[in-house]
Amino acid sequence: MPNSLLRSFAVRVKGSSICLLVTLVFATAVVAQTQITSGTIQGTVLDANGAAVPSASVEVKNVETNFSRNLTTDEDGRFVALSLPPGRYTVTVSKQGFATLVVENANLTVGQAMSLPLSMKVSGVEERVTITATPTIDTVKTESSTTLGESTVGNTPILGRKFEDLLTLTPGVSIVQGPDGDEITFAGQRGVFNNVSLDGGDYNNGFFGEQAGGQRAAIDIPLDAVREFQVVATGANAEFGRTAGGVINVITKSGTNAVHGSLFHFQRLEALTANDSDGKPLTDFRREQFGGTIGGPIRRDKAFFFFSSENINERLTRANLSEQIGTTPCPISAPVITANEVLINGNPDCERQALIAFFRANRSQEEGRPINRKVRNNALLGKIDVDITQNNRLTLSHNFDYSRNTNQLHERFPNEGQRVPFHVCARGTAALRS
Repeated sequence: MPNSLLRSFAVRVKGSSICLLVTLVFATAVVAQTQITSGTIQGTVLDANGAAVPSASVEVKNVETNFSRNLTTDEDGRFVALSLPPGRYTVTVSKQGFATLVVENANLTVGQAMSLPLSMKVSGVEERVTITATPTIDTVKTESSTTLGESTVGNTPILGRKFEDLLTLTPGVSIVQGPDGDEITFAGQRGVFNNVSLDGGDYNNGFFGEQAGGQRAAIDIPLDAVREFQVVATGANAEFGRTAGGVINVITKSGTNAVHGSLFHFQRLEALTANDSDGKPLTDFRREQFGGTIGGPIRRDKAFFFFSSENINERLTRANLSEQIGTTPCPISAPVITANEVLINGNPDCERQALIAFFRANRSQEEGRPINRKVRNNALLGKIDVDITQNNRLTLSHNFDYSRNTNQLHERFPNEGQRVPFHVCARGTAALRS
């Protein structure tokens, strides 16, 4: 037993080390992909007569973190604020001889190029004109994409809180049963053709990588850690890359100047659960899913942290070969495969007892007892954002996923009594956006 525990621990350490090494080796690749984690606010400043207002001062400020970008309009009255983190912004335009114009509630989403047509009023006194940003058509978007924001992610009920179920809210996307679990399909294409990005880094392993035994993790990203995501069905730009199907571009939450947190706990009990598909009740069933988030400032207006956790604990007892199969019990207590072949072929319960006897005699395995199925799944995400300058932001994130499913192989097969090895992987990204 001690040796098996040491081997189990060694496998976990080795798996985590490999994932961390790969993360460090390819961290520089994330820097080139950070445009898919941000948005753009642009606009043209005109006077009341429709003439361009050059050399006007423009401040683009994030309401939650006070991150700001200061710009000046060009000779055509245009300004462009590139690589802005998604969030709620206030845009302030000022110039001597004009009333200061303030645009509030400019909600920028990932991949969006928000265009603001701005008209300034001539004024000889200090005056402020406040307007509310209205949704505009993204005139530079060439792909077919849909963005689901924080309110949709947080308020849409999802069975099991699996993030990929949210993808079905977008046109042409569905979840189908693949050979080893659920697969995301765009317009009927195979799931392996898709590309999944988390905060600008590759996250395909989280959706398509599997543990030994063919079992995928019950959760891969804590749902409460997802701020918003962009689903590109067709026409993805070159920066996404490596896809013949669709693109799922996930952006996680970040800390703000205010400390925020959340907790949740969901529970399913045997007494409140219906029978399974063959009419049999669930035995010794209990499922708990719980977790929470916390985020806030490390240094106000400068550095922020965010942490999220989601966990699943489940148990279930199944009869396996310990329960009579069919309506007619086997007339003999210990049928032998060679001696009672005709009887075994004509009676399902005799097949069951013959299998039990075979595995007891030839494999020294006892398959005639009920088996316990246990699920242990933990997903953690930590993130730190540092605004170095107006044009440079450093983001460090680390995602850890642990999954151990015991006896989760195919129904009514003798190897249900065996243990399925666990899956553990850590992933991190480091990005410097400028």
